[in-house]
Amino acid sequence: MRKLLLGTTAVVGAALMSVGVAQAQQAPSVRIGGFMFFQGIYANDDADRGAASSAAAAFPGTGLGAVGGGRVSRQRFDFKNEVEVHVLVTGKAANGLSYGAVIELQNDNIGAGAGSAVDLDEAYGFVSSPTLGTLRFGEEDSAASIMQVRVPTIAGMGPDGDWDDAIASANRSGFAPSILTGINDGNDATKIVYLSPQFFGFDFGVSYAPNSGEGERPWQQRGAFDTFQAGTTAAGAAFPGIAPAAFQRDRTTLTNEIAGALRYRGSFGGVGVAAGFGAMRADAPEATATGLATSGRDITAYTAGLNLTAFGFTVGGEYTFGNYSGNSVGRAGLARGLDSSSHYVLGVTYTAGPVSLGAYFGEGEQDSGPGLADREQRIWGIGTAYTLAPGLDLVAQYNNLRDRNGPAAVRPVGTATRDADVILVGARLAF
Repeated sequence: MRKLLLGTTAVVGAALMSVGVAQAQQAPSVRIGGFMFFQGIYANDDADRGAASSAAAAFPGTGLGAVGGGRVSRQRFDFKNEVEVHVLVTGKAANGLSYGAVIELQNDNIGAGAGSAVDLDEAYGFVSSPTLGTLRFGEEDSAASIMQVRVPTIAGMGPDGDWDDAIASANRSGFAPSILTGINDGNDATKIVYLSPQFFGFDFGVSYAPNSGEGERPWQQRGAFDTFQAGTTAAGAAFPGIAPAAFQRDRTTLTNEIAGALRYRGSFGGVGVAAGFGAMRADAPEATATGLATSGRDITAYTAGLNLTAFGFTVGGEYTFGNYSGNSVGRAGLARGLDSSSHYVLGVTYTAGPVSLGAYFGEGEQDSGPGLADREQRIWGIGTAYTLAPGLDLVAQYNNLRDRNGPAAVRPVGTATRDADVILVGARLAF
């Protein structure tokens, strides 16, 4: 029924947008865009010292992998190359309705060895009318994420910029270490998004996703596993070597996620103004990966941002809070009895011709649980970018992370603190 209703909504929306005067129609055309960002990174991270393997997890109690446990520290300098290729399809109907698709391919640090396998980032279709707005359907960010007004930064910088990849790992940092992210960060779940036209400087957007899954996977390998009682080991015994797994419709992730945003962009007396408010809510997971019932508080997140621009300067910031946990705002549930999470970031940029300068400072806090000190994180950075040629920027930046009372996986063994310094220089080509 939900699929029928959503499909009907999309059709009705497209029909409403089709109202207009006759124009010359255009068959869909395809163009290629994207970017390549080559980076040299120096990272001085407490969590790297004496913990160059995951032996501590594999052999608990042996001291292997612990600070000073005889392990070799990780290498501090490395190169990184981030690539995205965007396929942009656009067409126009005789009534003026625009339509098309956006497909973004990326090397997203997946796959064995080099980690250079290609996967999809965003991939969505759209229909658009200048008077009625735009409807997107597919893998896309939420409306709150698309329209969020964030702290001003320059290329690759910010509290969750490219620098934090250098100090992220699955067994030590919990992937990205920064908790000062944008709302719904990393959420490309299959969804429907509506974005309004701009009226007197104001626009708004809403989106809906049934769960956190994406792509063509409404079922995925269930088959014989469905014949066994959820939460038992019978499936493992019957299918040795095949581990039971969580699937898209098993209520193991956020469900019924609704997000929205209201934004203003204009100017007063020569001062540019961008202000926005965004919010999201979702039902908490109801089952573990093995099918056992679980419960938690429903997820909510709210964010507000303001930027002011004049005389080459942009100053502004963001404040985000809500009932969520983890490293990405609004992507993980909060256990019952825990307080809400929050963070703020302030920043400034200055642009003069081809040169841009930027700096930011932010702090975040999350409840660690009864009897435990709150997790407190402080991040700041400074940097510059120089436009060498159209689409080609040279960048240099310094970022500092101070993390206190974080989960054990994100700090040196046996301590409650983690400090990291990251220097990043590189070249970014947009095409």
